Amino acid sequence: MAQHSACEPEDAGAGVPVALPADLSDRFDPVLHDVRLGSHTFRILTVRDPDALLESITPEAFAVDERLPYWAELWTSAFALARVCLEEEPLAGRTVLELGCGVGLAGIAAARAGATVTLTDYEQDALTFAGWNADANLSRGQRSRVTLRHCDWRTPGSPGVFDVILGADIVYERGVFAPLLHLFRQTLAPGGYVLLAEPDRTPGRDFFAFAAQEGFLVDTRSVAVERRQRTTHVTIARIRRGVRP
Repeated sequence: MAQHSACEPEDAGAGVPVALPADLSDRFDPVLHDVRLGSHTFRILTVRDPDALLESITPEAFAVDERLPYWAELWTSAFALARVCLEEEPLAGRTVLELGCGVGLAGIAAARAGATVTLTDYEQDALTFAGWNADANLSRGQRSRVTLRHCDWRTPGSPGVFDVILGADIVYERGVFAPLLHLFRQTLAPGGYVLLAEPDRTPGRDFFAFAAQEGFLVDTRSVAVERRQRTTHVTIARIRRGVRP
């Protein structure tokens, strides 16, 4: 794995309260974070205390999907992936699919870089926040190239064909490994690739090894993200179709 240290975003302050439509403000305590990535600044709406959302999950819903409110956190992996989209990838004019978009930072960065972006998540609340953030951070022309769509990786339907697939912190359990690779095969355009940002932990490494075993070409490198006076190492993986064994 190549080592690379170039990512130094800032997450300013503890968040600024913001008004939401009544149907959302009744259920959430939303805050705005100023996020600076190089020369770019974003104002990202998220939830002040994602852990508080755990109380709203019924035992029945958890039993079906083990559903947890991961979407409500502004993950460090999303910072790293957003900066890669802004500064390193030639995304202008390309079609981009973000999986598990959460509040949408990486996909919105891709739209700023000139891509036509489809933001997807399993949770409708995530898409609501991502849509708000797209409205707040993109010009009218950029926003016209962004769509939001519900997506269950296990039964994705026909999401379309894309030049680039993005995902930040999405391979945290083995149950998603095979469905994700199936989705990659189904949706990657010829010559397309996947960009995943994952913290340096075992599930991510296992997924990259699994993808390679299934015939994908996997290249990884490490970036150092400075955030909240702490350095976190995030793996950026570029995954392409190879020859299936």
